[in-house]
Amino acid sequence: MNGLELIDGLMADPLIADRVKIENYLLVYLDLRPCSQITFPAELPDGKTFGADIDERTYPLLSGVRAETDPRRKLKAIRNVKREMRTAFREIVEASIQYQSHLEWGKALRLQSLKAEVRPTVQELYLFKDRDVKKRLKRLMKDREKLRRQVMHRPPPGLGRVRIAYPEEFHGGWLRQMGELLGYPGCCVEQYASDREGGASVEERASQQIREEEQHGAVDAFAYFVGYYFPCSPSCDASSKRGRECHESLSNIDPQLGEIYTSIVAENRDRVLRQPEIIAEHRAKAMESSSRREE
Repeated sequence: MNGLELIDGLMADPLIADRVKIENYLLVYLDLRPCSQITFPAELPDGKTFGADIDERTYPLLSGVRAETDPRRKLKAIRNVKREMRTAFREIVEASIQYQSHLEWGKALRLQSLKAEVRPTVQELYLFKDRDVKKRLKRLMKDREKLRRQVMHRPPPGLGRVRIAYPEEFHGGWLRQMGELLGYPGCCVEQYASDREGGASVEERASQQIREEEQHGAVDAFAYFVGYYFPCSPSCDASSKRGRECHESLSNIDPQLGEIYTSIVAENRDRVLRQPEIIAEHRAKAMESSSRREE
């Protein structure tokens, strides 16, 4: 198939979300960003169902871990749970046609890829063209594991659960390198990393910025040119420029692609606006689920 046929085939595939098709596959394929990141199972169409299936299969084992008081037996129980979680991920997520479709389209578009385990039941898939990106990603994955080992071995006092589980998300150097690889403007990468290092809520800051900007007029959705991205401000020229370049390139291929992208960036902007509420809802659900399991 030629390039247009490949793009048409990708856009017709019901097993991949439109946002993922464009932001994670086409923008890399068209050299509009150096690398993209997809999180499984969250970004699969049936991601919530897959996650619930994994939870149902593995959570009963956690009660045994909590009940165990002997340190050695507890450590062994934790290892067993992690092993079962990985098995469940393979059998539920990796065996699904949705997951396989993502991998097949990466190959069809001749994109290189790298898989990385975030947690036993969460995986990242990076897509890129340049071999140097793969080398840099591998170094970052090793650095992430090193940071996690350091925190688990000797956690600083006062750290919350999130910072203990994901210390790389609060390490400025790691965040700056990853932001550059994902194609984010330097000013936005710096603001994000500085916020995380300083303990400020990126989500609260970005949401409040949109609310304040809306008081003076419409917020440019193109500044939110990819999902789960927080520009340094809604009026960031570098971010808006990236978004408009992506829109122009997609529209030149097919005006309908440009229309789809326009709706996607609007959804990205609205998601950033609602992100504090989304996080609060997730925390409430997690606490509710935890309480039910303990009963």
